[in-house]
Amino acid sequence: MSAGHSDAFDWLRTAETRYGASFAGWIVFGALTFNFILCFVNTKIFGVSAAIVMASEMALLGLALLLVLRDNPPLYAVLAGYVSFALYLSSLQGALDMKAIRDILIPIVFLFLGRRLGSPEAGDRLVDICVWTVLVVGICEYLFLPYYLKFFDILAYYVARGTVDAAAADTTGTGLFASGIRPEGRTLLPFLGPHRVSSIFLEPVSVGNFGAVVFSWIILRNVERPLVMAMKLLPATAVFVLADARFGLMVSLTSFVLFPLARYIGRLPILLAPFCVLLLLAVNGFLNPDKPWDNGFAGRLLLTGQMLSHLDFWEAMGFVQVTRFVADSGYTYTLTKFGLLGCIGLWSLFVLRPVSDEAAWRYRLFTAIYIIALLMISNSMYSIKTGALLWYLLGCLEAPAALDEYYEGVES
Repeated sequence: MSAGHSDAFDWLRTAETRYGASFAGWIVFGALTFNFILCFVNTKIFGVSAAIVMASEMALLGLALLLVLRDNPPLYAVLAGYVSFALYLSSLQGALDMKAIRDILIPIVFLFLGRRLGSPEAGDRLVDICVWTVLVVGICEYLFLPYYLKFFDILAYYVARGTVDAAAADTTGTGLFASGIRPEGRTLLPFLGPHRVSSIFLEPVSVGNFGAVVFSWIILRNVERPLVMAMKLLPATAVFVLADARFGLMVSLTSFVLFPLARYIGRLPILLAPFCVLLLLAVNGFLNPDKPWDNGFAGRLLLTGQMLSHLDFWEAMGFVQVTRFVADSGYTYTLTKFGLLGCIGLWSLFVLRPVSDEAAWRYRLFTAIYIIALLMISNSMYSIKTGALLWYLLGCLEAPAALDEYYEGVES
Protein backbone atom coordinates (compact mmCIF):
# COMPACT_ATOMS: atom_id res chain seq x y z
CA MET A 1 0.00 0.00 0.00
CA SER A 2 1.32 3.47 -0.88
CA ALA A 3 2.36 6.03 1.70
CA GLY A 4 -0.61 8.21 0.74
CA HIS A 5 -3.09 5.42 1.38
CA SER A 6 -1.34 4.57 4.64
CA ASP A 7 -1.64 8.20 5.78
CA ALA A 8 -5.32 8.19 4.84
CA PHE A 9 -5.98 5.08 6.91
CA ASP A 10 -4.08 6.57 9.85
CA TRP A 11 -6.24 9.71 9.63
CA LEU A 12 -9.43 7.63 9.37
CA ARG A 13 -8.41 5.55 12.37
CA THR A 14 -7.69 8.70 14.40
CA ALA A 15 -10.97 10.36 13.36
CA GLU A 16 -13.05 7.29 14.13
CA THR A 17 -11.36 6.83 17.50
CA ARG A 18 -11.71 10.49 18.51
CA TYR A 19 -15.12 11.52 17.18
CA GLY A 20 -16.80 8.13 17.04
CA ALA A 21 -15.81 7.36 20.62
CA SER A 22 -17.22 10.67 21.80
CA PHE A 23 -20.50 10.09 19.97
CA ALA A 24 -20.71 6.54 21.30
CA GLY A 25 -20.28 7.82 24.84
CA TRP A 26 -23.08 10.33 24.37
CA ILE A 27 -25.37 7.59 23.06
CA VAL A 28 -24.75 5.48 26.16
CA PHE A 29 -25.28 8.51 28.39
CA GLY A 30 -28.49 9.21 26.47
CA ALA A 31 -29.68 5.67 27.19
CA LEU A 32 -29.30 6.39 30.91
CA THR A 33 -31.00 9.78 30.84
CA PHE A 34 -33.66 9.79 28.11
CA ASN A 35 -36.47 8.74 30.48
CA PHE A 36 -35.46 11.51 32.85
CA ILE A 37 -35.57 14.04 30.01
CA LEU A 38 -38.92 12.75 28.77
CA CYS A 39 -40.27 12.98 32.32
CA PHE A 40 -39.42 16.69 32.34
CA VAL A 41 -40.97 17.10 28.89
CA ASN A 42 -44.16 15.35 30.05
CA THR A 43 -44.32 17.51 33.19
CA LYS A 44 -43.54 20.92 31.72
CA ILE A 45 -43.82 20.95 27.91
CA PHE A 46 -46.22 18.42 26.35
CA GLY A 47 -47.70 15.02 27.03
CA VAL A 48 -45.51 12.02 26.31
CA SER A 49 -46.94 8.75 25.01
CA ALA A 50 -45.68 5.18 24.99
CA ALA A 51 -44.92 5.60 21.28
CA ILE A 52 -42.58 8.53 21.98
CA VAL A 53 -40.75 6.57 24.67
CA MET A 54 -40.39 3.59 22.34
CA ALA A 55 -39.25 5.77 19.45
CA SER A 56 -36.61 7.43 21.66
CA GLU A 57 -35.25 4.07 22.73
CA MET A 58 -35.22 2.77 19.17
CA ALA A 59 -33.44 5.92 18.00
CA LEU A 60 -30.65 5.40 20.54
CA LEU A 61 -30.36 1.73 19.65
CA GLY A 62 -30.43 2.53 15.92
CA LEU A 63 -27.71 5.19 16.21
CA ALA A 64 -25.51 2.77 18.12
CA LEU A 65 -26.10 0.09 15.50
CA LEU A 66 -25.22 2.47 12.65
CA LEU A 67 -21.88 3.26 14.28
CA VAL A 68 -20.82 -0.40 14.35
CA LEU A 69 -22.58 -1.85 11.31
CA ARG A 70 -19.88 -1.05 8.73
CA ASP A 71 -17.53 -3.94 7.86
CA ASN A 72 -18.35 -5.99 10.95
CA PRO A 73 -18.74 -9.69 10.02
CA PRO A 74 -18.89 -10.94 13.64
CA LEU A 75 -21.81 -8.59 14.30
CA TYR A 76 -23.55 -9.74 11.11
CA ALA A 77 -23.21 -13.37 12.14
CA VAL A 78 -24.55 -12.80 15.66
CA LEU A 79 -27.47 -10.66 14.44
CA ALA A 80 -28.38 -13.11 11.68
CA GLY A 81 -28.33 -16.07 14.04
CA TYR A 82 -30.33 -14.39 16.79
CA VAL A 83 -32.92 -12.70 14.59
CA SER A 84 -33.49 -15.93 12.66
CA PHE A 85 -34.09 -17.86 15.87
CA ALA A 86 -36.38 -15.11 17.22
CA LEU A 87 -38.43 -15.17 14.03
CA TYR A 88 -38.63 -18.98 14.26
CA LEU A 89 -40.04 -18.75 17.81
CA SER A 90 -42.44 -16.02 16.70
CA SER A 91 -43.75 -18.23 13.92
CA LEU A 92 -44.44 -21.00 16.45
CA GLN A 93 -46.11 -18.59 18.87
CA GLY A 94 -48.17 -16.96 16.14
CA ALA A 95 -47.05 -13.42 17.02
CA LEU A 96 -43.94 -11.31 16.52
CA ASP A 97 -42.59 -10.25 19.90
CA MET A 98 -40.63 -7.08 19.18
CA LYS A 99 -39.80 -6.57 22.85
CA ALA A 100 -38.03 -9.93 23.00
CA ILE A 101 -35.97 -9.03 19.93
CA ARG A 102 -35.12 -5.63 21.44
CA ASP A 103 -34.14 -7.24 24.77
CA ILE A 104 -31.18 -9.03 23.17
CA LEU A 105 -30.36 -6.34 20.61
CA ILE A 106 -29.34 -4.08 23.51
CA PRO A 107 -26.45 -6.28 24.75
CA ILE A 108 -25.36 -7.20 21.21
CA VAL A 109 -25.30 -3.65 19.86
CA PHE A 110 -23.77 -1.92 22.87
CA LEU A 111 -21.14 -4.62 23.34
CA PHE A 112 -20.01 -4.09 19.76
CA LEU A 113 -20.25 -0.32 20.23
CA GLY A 114 -17.76 -0.47 23.09
CA ARG A 115 -15.59 -2.95 21.22
CA ARG A 116 -15.40 -0.80 18.07
CA LEU A 117 -15.33 2.74 19.46
CA GLY A 118 -14.67 2.53 23.18
CA SER A 119 -11.56 2.06 25.30
CA PRO A 120 -10.90 1.40 28.99
CA GLU A 121 -10.06 5.08 29.41
CA ALA A 122 -13.30 6.10 27.67
CA GLY A 123 -15.13 3.78 30.05
CA ASP A 124 -13.47 5.50 33.02
CA ARG A 125 -14.57 8.94 31.83
CA LEU A 126 -18.12 7.81 31.13
CA VAL A 127 -18.45 6.11 34.51
CA ASP A 128 -17.24 9.25 36.30
CA ILE A 129 -19.75 11.44 34.43
CA CYS A 130 -22.61 9.03 35.04
CA VAL A 131 -21.88 8.54 38.74
CA TRP A 132 -21.73 12.25 39.47
CA THR A 133 -24.84 12.93 37.37
CA VAL A 134 -26.81 10.29 39.26
CA LEU A 135 -25.51 11.49 42.62
CA VAL A 136 -26.15 15.21 42.07
CA VAL A 137 -29.69 14.65 40.74
CA GLY A 138 -30.31 12.17 43.55
CA ILE A 139 -29.26 14.68 46.22
CA CYS A 140 -31.56 17.30 44.69
CA GLU A 141 -34.42 14.80 44.73
CA TYR A 142 -33.78 13.87 48.36
CA LEU A 143 -33.36 17.41 49.70
CA PHE A 144 -36.00 19.23 47.65
CA LEU A 145 -38.58 16.53 46.84
CA PRO A 146 -41.76 18.70 46.59
CA TYR A 147 -40.01 21.23 44.35
CA TYR A 148 -38.31 18.42 42.38
CA LEU A 149 -41.64 16.75 41.61
CA LYS A 150 -42.95 19.99 40.11
CA PHE A 151 -40.38 19.56 37.34
CA PHE A 152 -40.24 15.75 37.25
CA ASP A 153 -43.69 14.29 37.94
CA ILE A 154 -42.60 10.67 38.05
CA LEU A 155 -45.98 9.03 38.45
CA ALA A 156 -47.59 11.13 35.74
CA TYR A 157 -44.80 10.10 33.37
CA TYR A 158 -45.27 6.40 34.08
CA VAL A 159 -49.02 6.77 33.63
CA ALA A 160 -48.44 8.60 30.33
CA ARG A 161 -46.18 5.87 28.99
CA GLY A 162 -48.64 3.16 30.05
CA THR A 163 -46.46 1.48 32.69
CA VAL A 164 -48.70 2.37 35.65
CA ASP A 165 -52.49 2.29 35.78
CA ALA A 166 -53.87 5.77 36.42
CA ALA A 167 -56.54 4.50 38.84
CA ALA A 168 -53.94 3.02 41.21
CA ALA A 169 -50.99 5.27 40.45
CA ASP A 170 -50.02 6.89 43.75
CA THR A 171 -49.73 4.04 46.23
CA THR A 172 -47.14 5.86 48.34
CA GLY A 173 -48.92 9.20 48.72
CA THR A 174 -45.71 11.00 47.80
CA GLY A 175 -45.78 11.25 44.00
CA LEU A 176 -42.94 8.74 43.74
CA PHE A 177 -42.86 5.38 41.98
CA ALA A 178 -44.27 2.58 44.18
CA SER A 179 -40.80 1.29 45.11
CA GLY A 180 -39.64 4.84 45.89
CA ILE A 181 -40.72 4.38 49.52
CA ARG A 182 -39.56 1.64 51.89
CA PRO A 183 -42.59 1.32 54.25
CA GLU A 184 -40.75 -0.94 56.69
CA GLY A 185 -37.82 1.47 56.85
CA ARG A 186 -34.55 1.52 54.95
CA THR A 187 -31.63 -0.79 55.68
CA LEU A 188 -28.76 1.52 54.70
CA LEU A 189 -28.58 4.44 57.18
CA PRO A 190 -32.16 4.17 58.53
CA PHE A 191 -32.10 7.75 59.85
CA LEU A 192 -32.39 8.98 56.24
CA GLY A 193 -36.05 7.95 56.25
CA PRO A 194 -38.14 5.71 53.97
CA HIS A 195 -37.55 7.72 50.77
CA ARG A 196 -35.51 5.72 48.22
CA VAL A 197 -33.91 8.08 45.74
CA SER A 198 -34.52 7.29 42.06
CA SER A 199 -32.45 10.07 40.46
CA ILE A 200 -32.33 10.03 36.65
CA PHE A 201 -33.75 6.49 36.53
CA LEU A 202 -37.10 7.52 38.11
CA GLU A 203 -37.31 4.25 40.07
CA PRO A 204 -34.78 2.91 42.61
CA VAL A 205 -34.33 -0.63 41.22
CA SER A 206 -32.36 0.72 38.27
CA VAL A 207 -30.29 2.88 40.64
CA GLY A 208 -29.15 -0.31 42.39
CA ASN A 209 -28.36 -2.00 39.08
CA PHE A 210 -26.43 1.06 37.91
CA GLY A 211 -24.53 1.17 41.18
CA ALA A 212 -23.45 -2.45 40.79
CA VAL A 213 -22.17 -1.83 37.25
CA VAL A 214 -20.10 1.25 38.13
CA PHE A 215 -18.92 0.03 41.54
CA SER A 216 -17.38 -3.11 40.05
CA TRP A 217 -15.86 -1.12 37.16
CA ILE A 218 -14.16 1.27 39.58
CA ILE A 219 -12.67 -1.65 41.51
CA LEU A 220 -11.51 -3.33 38.31
CA ARG A 221 -9.80 -0.23 36.94
CA ASN A 222 -8.22 1.02 40.17
CA VAL A 223 -7.31 -2.13 42.07
CA GLU A 224 -3.60 -1.21 42.00
CA ARG A 225 -4.32 2.33 43.24
CA PRO A 226 -6.16 1.82 46.56
CA LEU A 227 -6.40 5.51 47.45
CA VAL A 228 -7.82 6.47 44.04
CA MET A 229 -10.20 3.51 44.22
CA ALA A 230 -11.44 4.56 47.66
CA MET A 231 -12.04 8.14 46.51
CA LYS A 232 -13.94 7.02 43.39
CA LEU A 233 -16.01 4.51 45.35
CA LEU A 234 -17.31 7.18 47.74
CA PRO A 235 -19.84 8.75 45.31
CA ALA A 236 -20.80 5.30 43.99
CA THR A 237 -21.47 4.13 47.55
CA ALA A 238 -23.50 7.28 48.22
CA VAL A 239 -25.71 6.32 45.25
CA PHE A 240 -26.39 2.93 46.88
CA VAL A 241 -27.19 4.53 50.22
CA LEU A 242 -29.57 7.16 48.84
CA ALA A 243 -31.51 4.49 46.93
CA ASP A 244 -31.28 1.97 49.79
CA ALA A 245 -30.14 -0.48 47.11
CA ARG A 246 -29.34 -3.50 49.26
CA PHE A 247 -29.23 -6.04 46.48
CA GLY A 248 -27.00 -3.93 44.23
CA LEU A 249 -24.54 -3.26 47.02
CA MET A 250 -24.28 -6.92 48.00
CA VAL A 251 -23.65 -7.98 44.38
CA SER A 252 -21.06 -5.22 44.00
CA LEU A 253 -19.12 -6.35 47.05
CA THR A 254 -18.54 -9.75 45.44
CA SER A 255 -16.05 -7.94 43.16
CA PHE A 256 -13.52 -7.79 45.99
CA VAL A 257 -13.52 -11.60 46.14
CA LEU A 258 -14.28 -12.42 42.52
CA PHE A 259 -11.57 -10.36 40.81
CA PRO A 260 -8.57 -11.87 42.69
CA LEU A 261 -9.93 -15.38 42.05
CA ALA A 262 -10.80 -14.81 38.38
CA ARG A 263 -7.73 -16.56 36.99
CA TYR A 264 -8.72 -19.74 38.86
CA ILE A 265 -12.34 -19.78 37.66
CA GLY A 266 -12.93 -21.66 34.43
CA ARG A 267 -15.69 -21.24 31.90
CA LEU A 268 -17.56 -24.47 32.66
CA PRO A 269 -18.83 -23.46 36.15
CA ILE A 270 -20.05 -20.13 34.79
CA LEU A 271 -21.64 -21.86 31.80
CA LEU A 272 -23.63 -24.20 34.05
CA ALA A 273 -24.39 -21.82 36.92
CA PRO A 274 -27.62 -20.12 35.73
CA PHE A 275 -29.21 -23.42 34.73
CA CYS A 276 -28.35 -24.97 38.11
CA VAL A 277 -29.87 -21.95 39.85
CA LEU A 278 -32.94 -22.16 37.63
CA LEU A 279 -33.39 -25.84 38.48
CA LEU A 280 -33.03 -25.25 42.24
CA LEU A 281 -35.54 -22.40 42.14
CA ALA A 282 -38.03 -24.52 40.20
CA VAL A 283 -37.67 -27.41 42.67
CA ASN A 284 -38.30 -24.99 45.54
CA GLY A 285 -41.40 -23.78 43.76
CA PHE A 286 -42.68 -27.33 43.26
CA LEU A 287 -42.15 -28.12 46.95
CA ASN A 288 -43.84 -24.91 48.14
CA PRO A 289 -46.60 -24.23 45.60
CA ASP A 290 -48.98 -22.44 47.98
CA LYS A 291 -46.59 -20.87 50.45
CA PRO A 292 -47.14 -17.10 50.71
CA TRP A 293 -44.25 -14.85 49.73
CA ASP A 294 -43.27 -11.32 50.68
CA ASN A 295 -41.29 -8.63 48.85
CA GLY A 296 -38.00 -9.46 50.56
CA PHE A 297 -35.19 -11.34 48.84
CA ALA A 298 -36.29 -14.76 50.12
CA GLY A 299 -39.86 -14.02 49.11
CA ARG A 300 -38.80 -13.02 45.60
CA LEU A 301 -36.85 -16.29 45.26
CA LEU A 302 -39.95 -18.23 46.31
CA LEU A 303 -42.09 -16.32 43.81
CA THR A 304 -39.62 -17.07 41.01
CA GLY A 305 -39.64 -20.76 41.92
CA GLN A 306 -43.43 -20.89 41.95
CA MET A 307 -43.67 -19.15 38.58
CA LEU A 308 -41.09 -21.51 37.08
CA SER A 309 -42.94 -24.53 38.45
CA HIS A 310 -46.08 -23.43 36.60
CA LEU A 311 -44.41 -23.57 33.19
CA ASP A 312 -45.16 -26.60 31.04
CA PHE A 313 -42.63 -28.06 28.58
CA TRP A 314 -43.83 -26.08 25.56
CA GLU A 315 -43.81 -22.79 27.46
CA ALA A 316 -40.32 -23.42 28.82
CA MET A 317 -39.08 -24.12 25.29
CA GLY A 318 -40.65 -20.89 24.03
CA PHE A 319 -42.80 -22.75 21.51
CA VAL A 320 -46.10 -21.26 22.68
CA GLN A 321 -47.03 -17.73 23.64
CA VAL A 322 -47.40 -17.07 27.37
CA THR A 323 -49.99 -14.35 28.01
CA ARG A 324 -50.01 -14.39 31.81
CA PHE A 325 -47.81 -11.95 33.71
CA VAL A 326 -44.27 -13.32 34.21
CA ALA A 327 -42.13 -10.14 34.38
CA ASP A 328 -41.73 -10.38 38.17
CA SER A 329 -39.46 -13.40 37.65
CA GLY A 330 -36.42 -12.85 35.48
CA TYR A 331 -35.82 -16.53 34.83
CA THR A 332 -39.47 -17.19 33.95
CA TYR A 333 -39.59 -14.18 31.66
CA THR A 334 -36.35 -15.22 29.94
CA LEU A 335 -37.48 -18.80 29.34
CA THR A 336 -40.84 -17.77 27.91
CA LYS A 337 -39.30 -15.15 25.62
CA PHE A 338 -36.24 -17.01 24.29
CA GLY A 339 -36.90 -20.66 25.13
CA LEU A 340 -34.49 -23.01 26.85
CA LEU A 341 -32.49 -23.61 23.66
CA GLY A 342 -32.23 -19.89 23.00
CA CYS A 343 -31.07 -19.28 26.57
CA ILE A 344 -28.40 -21.96 26.24
CA GLY A 345 -27.19 -20.51 22.96
CA LEU A 346 -27.08 -16.88 24.12
CA TRP A 347 -25.41 -17.73 27.44
CA SER A 348 -22.86 -19.97 25.76
CA LEU A 349 -22.01 -17.20 23.31
CA PHE A 350 -21.48 -14.80 26.20
CA VAL A 351 -19.38 -17.14 28.36
CA LEU A 352 -17.31 -18.92 25.70
CA ARG A 353 -16.43 -15.90 23.56
CA PRO A 354 -12.65 -15.25 23.72
CA VAL A 355 -11.38 -12.48 25.99
CA SER A 356 -8.55 -10.06 25.27
CA ASP A 357 -6.92 -10.12 28.71
CA GLU A 358 -7.45 -10.91 32.39
CA ALA A 359 -9.23 -7.61 33.08
CA ALA A 360 -11.84 -8.44 30.43
CA TRP A 361 -12.34 -11.90 31.96
CA ARG A 362 -12.73 -10.41 35.44
CA TYR A 363 -15.46 -8.04 34.35
CA ARG A 364 -17.18 -10.75 32.35
CA LEU A 365 -17.22 -12.92 35.47
CA PHE A 366 -18.78 -10.12 37.47
CA THR A 367 -21.36 -9.55 34.72
CA ALA A 368 -22.22 -13.25 34.81
CA ILE A 369 -22.75 -13.19 38.59
CA TYR A 370 -24.75 -9.97 38.28
CA ILE A 371 -27.05 -11.48 35.62
CA ILE A 372 -27.50 -14.78 37.47
CA ALA A 373 -28.42 -12.98 40.69
CA LEU A 374 -30.60 -10.31 39.09
CA LEU A 375 -32.72 -12.80 37.15
CA MET A 376 -33.73 -14.37 40.48
CA ILE A 377 -35.73 -11.28 41.45
CA SER A 378 -36.62 -9.31 38.28
CA ASN A 379 -36.20 -8.93 34.53
CA SER A 380 -34.60 -5.47 34.90
CA MET A 381 -31.35 -6.65 33.29
CA TYR A 382 -33.07 -6.09 29.94
CA SER A 383 -33.61 -2.37 30.59
CA ILE A 384 -31.61 -0.08 28.30
CA LYS A 385 -31.26 2.39 31.19
CA THR A 386 -28.51 0.31 32.77
CA GLY A 387 -27.94 -2.40 30.15
CA ALA A 388 -26.42 0.01 27.61
CA LEU A 389 -23.70 1.07 30.06
CA LEU A 390 -22.92 -2.47 31.23
CA TRP A 391 -22.47 -3.94 27.76
CA TYR A 392 -20.62 -0.89 26.47
CA LEU A 393 -18.10 -1.20 29.33
CA LEU A 394 -17.63 -4.89 28.56
CA GLY A 395 -16.86 -3.96 24.97
CA CYS A 396 -14.46 -1.20 26.06
CA LEU A 397 -12.15 -3.79 27.60
CA GLU A 398 -11.69 -5.40 24.17
CA ALA A 399 -11.70 -2.19 22.13
CA PRO A 400 -8.02 -1.62 21.20
CA ALA A 401 -7.60 -5.12 19.81
CA ALA A 402 -10.89 -4.90 17.91
CA LEU A 403 -9.98 -1.59 16.26
CA ASP A 404 -6.53 -2.83 15.26
CA GLU A 405 -8.00 -6.00 13.76
CA TYR A 406 -10.52 -3.97 11.77
CA TYR A 407 -7.98 -1.59 10.20
CA GLU A 408 -5.46 -4.36 9.52
CA GLY A 409 -8.19 -6.09 7.53
CA VAL A 410 -9.06 -2.92 5.61
CA GLU A 411 -5.41 -2.14 4.80
CA SER A 412 -4.77 -5.65 3.56
